[in-house]
This record gives sequence, C-alpha cells and structure tokens, in this order.
Amino acid sequence: MKKKVFILINTLGTGGAERVVSLLVANWKDRYDITLVLLTDLIEYDLPKNISIICLNQPFMGNGFLTTLKLPLLAWRYKNLCKKNGAQVSLSFLKRPNYINCLGKLMGNKAKIIISERSYFSEFLKINSPLQRILSKFLTKKLYPLSDKIIVNSKLIQSDLETNFNLHSQYSVINNPMNLALMEQLSREEVDFPAGGTFNFIHVGAFRKEKNHKNLVEAFSKIKHLNVRLFLLGHRFLEKELKAKVKEMQLESQVVFLGFDTNPFKFFSKCDCFVLPSDFEGFPNSLVEAMAGGLPVISTDCRSGPREILAPGTDPEANVTDHIEIAEFGILVPVKNPKLLAEAMELMVKDKALHDLLGQKARIRSADFESGKIIEQFVTVIETV
Repeated sequence: MKKKVFILINTLGTGGAERVVSLLVANWKDRYDITLVLLTDLIEYDLPKNISIICLNQPFMGNGFLTTLKLPLLAWRYKNLCKKNGAQVSLSFLKRPNYINCLGKLMGNKAKIIISERSYFSEFLKINSPLQRILSKFLTKKLYPLSDKIIVNSKLIQSDLETNFNLHSQYSVINNPMNLALMEQLSREEVDFPAGGTFNFIHVGAFRKEKNHKNLVEAFSKIKHLNVRLFLLGHRFLEKELKAKVKEMQLESQVVFLGFDTNPFKFFSKCDCFVLPSDFEGFPNSLVEAMAGGLPVISTDCRSGPREILAPGTDPEANVTDHIEIAEFGILVPVKNPKLLAEAMELMVKDKALHDLLGQKARIRSADFESGKIIEQFVTVIETV
C-alpha cells in the first residue's frame, strides 16, 4: 500500500517552490499516492495524468490582513480533505500554505505535518507593511512549532528561523533540485537572439523589489563603454519603472528586455555571464540553472543561498561587504553596491582566463543539485518523520 502524501502550495505557476513541487510530483507518482492541493487554480508545469489535484479556489489577496482572516477557514477545509482521504503525510510549501498546514494540525489533522520555508524571512518581512510584518512574525512563531519537521533550502534560513523567530524545531536542509537532463534538452531550442560580437550579460527573474534590478542597471551603466550588452529575462511588477530607469540612463541600445519565457535555458548559450543583483533570496534557482549551462556567475552575497552555492567551503554566516570575492565557483559582491558589482562585471569581460575557469567550475558545481540526489533527501524526510 502506497503512503498517502498531500502536497499543499498556492499555485503551480512559475516559481522556485512551484518547480520543486512539479519535480517531486513527477518523481513520486509511482512511489506515493499523491494528492496535490492548490489554493488557486493555476498550473504552468506539466504534471503526470494520474495525479489527483484539488483546488480550493482561493484568489490571491493583496491585503495581508484579509488573507490572514481566511486562514482558519482554509485550514478547516484542508484538514477535512486530509481526513476524508486518509492522508498520512502533509507537505506544504510557502508561507500561507505552511500556516494552513500547521493550523490544520491544531484542528485535528492526524497526518504528519512537514512545512518548507523557502525565504530568508527576516529580510522578506522588511518589504511588507507594518501590520503584515506583525501578523507574519506572530503566525510564524506560534504555528511553525506545531509542525513535525521544517525543511529549509539553505543553512542560513534555518539560522534565521532559530535566531530571529526562536524556532528550535526538527530541521532538514535540502537544496532545490535541478532536472539537469531536461535543462540540457531545453537549452538546444532555437531562439531568435540579437546578433553581434558583444560580451553579453544576462539576468533571469521577475522584476520584484528584492531582486534589485536597478542595482544591476546602475552597475552596467559604469561599464557601458565596453563592448557589452545586458539581457533581462522577466516581466511583471516593476517592469515599467525599470524600463524608465534604462531610458533615463540612455541605455536602450545596450539593455535588452527579453520578456517572459518558460525556457530560460536556451538563452544561456547565447550569453557570456549571469548576474544576480538581489538584496535577498531563499535559494536562487536561476543562479544554479545558469551554472548548469556553463555560464560563469556574479552574485551579491545576499541572504541566503549564493554563498552556499558559490563558496561552499566558507562559513555560511560570512558576508563580503567592501570588496569583490572570487569564490571557488563564482564571484560574490556586496549587496546594494553597484560600484563593486560593476568592477566584477568588468573583470569578467577583461579576464578571459578567469571567465573560462569559472564557467567550467560552474558546470561542475551544478551537478551537486541534480534532482535525483535531492529528491531522495525529501524521501528520507517523508519516510522518517
């Protein structure tokens, strides 16, 4: 008899946690009896046809207070779904599903409760309203201890929860899995790409505040005299403001907006270096995806993920603040420092030996995140919780 596993997440739209769930579902279809529960009916990943999918039909609500008020009702409905279907394990991803999962246990859900925190939450709270910060911190401190296990995708996220939220729970650190074979296949897709003998930088990610694309554009403006271009693959949120920034700095001929594409891998072979300018992350999938394509990478030393990916032999708590760090698998620069980011980008353009070495090492490092290895770590948690 297969173990009955419920997986709860907001949607299966594009995103890091969503991609992880799509990989888990695809790999577990024969191992477990899977029920995927979505809060909103949005699916942008291919799923096996024999997977049971239940949607609670809850639209995303921008008002954090109203969203919080609905949590008990959603938790009650979810608990009843688990009870009716005999769920033995309930695994949730992202903040609202985690709250619902933990509240469900409080309401009598007998399944083992596993939650997965994907963000460096202390930094995430800073971009929310004061009321939302208070509510989120309260709910996290009160509800997360109800879980049987917390999965985090970086060591620093565990440290953040322990230090800033006093959550001394049972943790498992499991990095995000990467389907390297599929990525290699997708990289061969034809793409209409602007021709030219320039050195091409690329960034992939939604235009959100914490991604700090303005930091990248400002850095790029400092090296525009070189034969360089910057490609931005993303959309939504702050796109209008970012395009205005590019126009203001008279960079329209060198900064190219590629729009949104579900296949970023086909662009990597056309570019020379990937740049991650974020103020904070959880575990940046795009960084590893670019590395898997053989691209050398530059990243801010933000919390969390980049240091654990690029400099795994160093202290995860270390933080570069006033210089460029040429790490084992890429270059780390301080957060919110366009001057030093520009220096790192110029170094990558001018030092071909370093560029080629970091590209080779990036591909080697990406193999550590191959999906088969990582998914087995999830299985260990499911089987031992």
